[in-house]
Amino acid sequence: MMSIDRSVLAILFSLACAGTVFASDGLSEQKAYSLDDCISQALKIHPKISIHTYKKDQRKEKLRSIIAEYLPQVDAVASYDRLSYVTQAKQLYLGGSNDDYQADVVVTQPLFTGGKITSQKQSARYGVDAAQQGYLAAREDVIFGVKAAYYKLIFARDIMRSKEDLIKYAESSYNTAVDLNKRTKVPREETLLRLEVQVNEVRQELITAQDGFHIAQKTLLNAVGLDSSGTIDVEDLKDDYFVSDEMPVDVADNYEILRLSKELKEADEQIKIAKSGFYPQLNARYSYGYEWGDWSQDGQTDWIAGVVIDLNIWDWGKTRADVKQAKAYKDELSSYKNLLSQQIGLELESARLKYDSAHKIFEIADTSFEKAKRSLDLFQSRYRDALVTSVELLDAQRAFSLAQVRLASSMLDMRLAKAEIEMIAGKGYDTK
Repeated sequence: MMSIDRSVLAILFSLACAGTVFASDGLSEQKAYSLDDCISQALKIHPKISIHTYKKDQRKEKLRSIIAEYLPQVDAVASYDRLSYVTQAKQLYLGGSNDDYQADVVVTQPLFTGGKITSQKQSARYGVDAAQQGYLAAREDVIFGVKAAYYKLIFARDIMRSKEDLIKYAESSYNTAVDLNKRTKVPREETLLRLEVQVNEVRQELITAQDGFHIAQKTLLNAVGLDSSGTIDVEDLKDDYFVSDEMPVDVADNYEILRLSKELKEADEQIKIAKSGFYPQLNARYSYGYEWGDWSQDGQTDWIAGVVIDLNIWDWGKTRADVKQAKAYKDELSSYKNLLSQQIGLELESARLKYDSAHKIFEIADTSFEKAKRSLDLFQSRYRDALVTSVELLDAQRAFSLAQVRLASSMLDMRLAKAEIEMIAGKGYDTK
């Protein structure tokens, strides 16, 4: 009785652990996962999303740091000096000691920096905007990766199912031929052998399709950011492969281009920051502290309030070099933006052409598939009545299989091209 109780407890414990594992995986609680499920999961856990989130956080903290420079800076300062001669003014604090101890609280407020702080703040704001656009670009890249993997898994599953259908047709034809041979000695032995070879070939194709399906599963898991050693099943897709005529074919909303536009504005501010070195730096300063000469004697408190002007007279061309460097960096960004705009424009046009080509092939493949299926059904029924030859039936089966593959392939090409257009044109994707 005790052993049975322990067995029951072990089973319950195993189920509880399994439930915990499933609960920790956002995709493990369902049987089949939609495209929205996969994209939502990827946006939560994909490393690329995390990287760009941290980049955004860095830029935001840099902006906060620069804004803080507008405010009064408070510092505590302590010092010790050994004086060779104590002046008459110092004797008030030090007495007869040559030791000079000081402890002060210093408040500094920038008054004029030649536009440096203002430009630093504006530059940091553009940096935050650029990081946001970079995040959105990475988000689109992750979404495209999930879409592509999801569509390829659908394609691999369609091919596997088509091979499963084909092997049913092939085995049915073979069984029918064997039955006819027993009754009428027709078809002859060589035809039976050919039909058997046909069945074996389809079985091999099915094995290849099954392997491709498993690889596509692992690719999708990897694109989502999950362990690729598991398995995943997906929902069937509706007719989502058609592109609206209103879809843009320019790169105005591409996130990479928008990011570079923000970085160009950031570079403009960097030039202003470098130029601020030509202007005097004006700071208000207030200090309050205590000065004494010996630990055993009392000292005196004192305070200082004033304005400090710092003007760079000669720096061996450093400021000019900083300005030239900032301008060269802006020119580099501008050239890169122009180059990227051309490349992305070409990619977008290429994706649109790929879609148009796939759409035309799809229309033909869709019609051919229906006709090939109808033809195969007719050949199959007539073959049972010995009205068609085995060769004609084999040709009909192959034509049907090829039509299935071409239809699935054209749908995959349309979906991939549409996803590429959406990514390049910055269409975005809202999960439901």
